[in-house]
Amino acid sequence: MRNHSFLWGILLLMDGLFVALTDVTEVKPVLVMKGDSVTLNTGVTDIQRDKEIQWMFGQSIVGRIKDGIITTSVDDEQFRDRLKLDKQTGSLTITNIRTEHDGLYELFFIGSTETSKKFHVTVYGMFEADGTKPISVMQGDPVTLQTRITDIPRDDVIEWTFGPQKTFIVKTDREKGMLLYNEDDIRFTNRLHLNIQTGDLKISNTDPKVSGLYQLKIIKSTYTLEKSFSVTVTGSDRSGAVSGISGASVGLMLWAVAVFLLKEV
Repeated sequence: MRNHSFLWGILLLMDGLFVALTDVTEVKPVLVMKGDSVTLNTGVTDIQRDKEIQWMFGQSIVGRIKDGIITTSVDDEQFRDRLKLDKQTGSLTITNIRTEHDGLYELFFIGSTETSKKFHVTVYGMFEADGTKPISVMQGDPVTLQTRITDIPRDDVIEWTFGPQKTFIVKTDREKGMLLYNEDDIRFTNRLHLNIQTGDLKISNTDPKVSGLYQLKIIKSTYTLEKSFSVTVTGSDRSGAVSGISGASVGLMLWAVAVFLLKEV
């Protein structure tokens, strides 16, 4: 009897240990550059209206969806105008991220059997103050939009868009293992080259038509990184040089004519 009691105690202990281990939520690491945007994915495709979710940063609730109503931490100067919640999925986007946003974010599904999710966001480096990197290039010259990333896993999706409408211009197809270019947009025909290892985008033979906002998304299984570049293509100095030479030539011709006329007088 004593042996049975001892065995039962061991089973209870093992059961408790198993529950404790299964309750431990994996903390997903997220590495993002200062000034970029990041989306922490819930892994849910559609949140039912009667469900409630909460996003916490430290001990503070920074976002909530309850009864279909979205609230974010608008009174917190730390996150003012930086948080977005997707009403359908509950995913949390932090825009123009700063070092003070570095830390642990936790997602809770209220009244659900689904486990919570934890993300540890690490903010590093320096991009631009407003999150968009300005780039100026002379017309006709190439320009490369550099991500400052050294190695992007093959499972990640890279997508570049152009303009405020975020029209896709090139992206990777993870399933087919190929690059897809927007062949319908003639502004970029034979001008784009995507480095699938770094995500860098090279634009060759630039002209004013390709001036504008470029946005990059690196879509991972647990989160999405975003970077923005504002490209300005300025006029070529060659035309100015040609105009200067033409003007000098005309001036010289007029001077020669004047000298000839004086001699004839």
